[in-house]
Amino acid sequence: MPNTSPELLKEAFIDPIRFALVVDDDFPTYSQMARQELDRYDSVRAESLFDFCRAQGWLCDVDNAVRVAEKFERDKHLNQSDLLILDFHLESDKPEDPTRALGVLQSLAASDHFNLVVIYTAAPSLDVARDVAYSLGGGVKVSNEDADNVSEFIDSLDPDAYERIVDCVNAEIMQNFLASKRPNASAQELIKALREADIDGGLIGSAIACICMEQMKEKLSPVLIQQRNGSANVEVSFSADGPMWVTEGNLFAVIVNKEEPVGVLLERLKSALVSWNPSPLKLMMIQARAALEKAGTTVDLKVLDTPRRQAGWLLRILAATDLNERKRHIHELYGRLFERLIKHIDDVVIGFGSKLFENSEGSPAKTARDMAKATGVLDEDIYHALNEHLCSDSYTDGVITTGVVFRCKRDDKFSYWLCASPACDLVVGQNSNGWDGDLHPYRPINAVRLTPVGGIRKRLESATHGRDIFLHVDGEALVLEVADSTTRQMKMETLLLADGGVISSSSFSGLIIGLDDDKKPGVIPLMFQSIALLRSDYANKFLAESGYQRARIGVDFVPIPKEAGQAG
Repeated sequence: MPNTSPELLKEAFIDPIRFALVVDDDFPTYSQMARQELDRYDSVRAESLFDFCRAQGWLCDVDNAVRVAEKFERDKHLNQSDLLILDFHLESDKPEDPTRALGVLQSLAASDHFNLVVIYTAAPSLDVARDVAYSLGGGVKVSNEDADNVSEFIDSLDPDAYERIVDCVNAEIMQNFLASKRPNASAQELIKALREADIDGGLIGSAIACICMEQMKEKLSPVLIQQRNGSANVEVSFSADGPMWVTEGNLFAVIVNKEEPVGVLLERLKSALVSWNPSPLKLMMIQARAALEKAGTTVDLKVLDTPRRQAGWLLRILAATDLNERKRHIHELYGRLFERLIKHIDDVVIGFGSKLFENSEGSPAKTARDMAKATGVLDEDIYHALNEHLCSDSYTDGVITTGVVFRCKRDDKFSYWLCASPACDLVVGQNSNGWDGDLHPYRPINAVRLTPVGGIRKRLESATHGRDIFLHVDGEALVLEVADSTTRQMKMETLLLADGGVISSSSFSGLIIGLDDDKKPGVIPLMFQSIALLRSDYANKFLAESGYQRARIGVDFVPIPKEAGQAG
């Protein structure tokens, strides 16, 4: 698998750090140090950590109460420019209980901000890594049905027989379980014991997972088990050759033993990041966010341009005819402002991105799969994902506009359409006279009926023909044909949308023209679901093509019959 250089990992994750919060119940606070209340505290180690942080150019705060970390995250937010150095046992009256520290880590993993944590502890690193991984949701997932069957099997066992089975669980089995790996040779004795107990062969993997779960539940408090995210995607390293680390959600935590000198913390953090080898896209996002923070208000002034330009931008928002239109204009303005902002830091972010990919070799699809850790994903799935990205975005709220792809379900079958009306005709308040005015609040739109097609590989091979839309809906890759591959014709329809075509939480309602139960033409009310919005270039391409088709140039041409004979 391609590895990102340590220098680029440092640039993305470590260089932006500005503040370090140290939390350890053995450390005195600043106020306690000032009052010389140092009798029970490890002031020497606290001072060495403080000096270490300041030597890196970081601001630093030291405290001995876990509520400080919890409050900081809740009110001020630990984020990528902060580092938390956390002791694993934070309750002096319960020196072996990691509940408070694990609770902090659960909160950080679920937060909206990326968090770097060094767990600086005297506890064995292996035990710490296991507890952290499981509390964050690590472990092989077991279906409810399998869990019930395993429970029934265990209940049927003699207690001594079950104890003999549990005794076969060793450290490697537990580590494989927490890393979501299948049982390997280390589980041979356990598998043998399960078979001797007459377990159903198809339940062996689930039984091993359930037994490991029970052992972890016995170690951790009920409150941690309750807060555990069972659907989490946890990565963990138990390697004895490097620092152990755990990552899930917005948390990356490396475990460092207190017996090691304070000066190794940064090196351990760097080594752990190299071992993790995160996706280049994650690195790009994190580095770009840091670059934006560093850009400062001078760049903001350049982005905002002159008062004359600002007045024009504000006028578009103030002249909106309703709240939805105003929200849409504000959304567009933010997009433009951030686009202009990015241009002022192009050299920093584009230069960083270029360095990430300069040594990539071999098949692009294979390299992309390895970089993204997309194990088991086929090449055609990757190309489909690329074409999804190139042609569309999600669109859940707003007003119907050019390029919205939507669907409805009738008789257990989905029908799909593409809005092919000009966006200017769909603005609220436009076309208030004539037919449009008579139909208000219904809004007529021109739509292209789309055809779901199979043979995704062949469609990808001809993707540049521009006849298909590539989407991912309900967890499945979908290809929708816009124009028939033989006739090049679109299936044009007129639909009437309720409430001016306002889309809320992907839903809107309207009428289609079709045959009723008596096989007579009529209008049929339906609920629609917006599933995508084509990027403007694609939307305008299909809008133009639909306009040509409505013109029907060349309708007087006469085709020769396919079976016509040759003249004698």
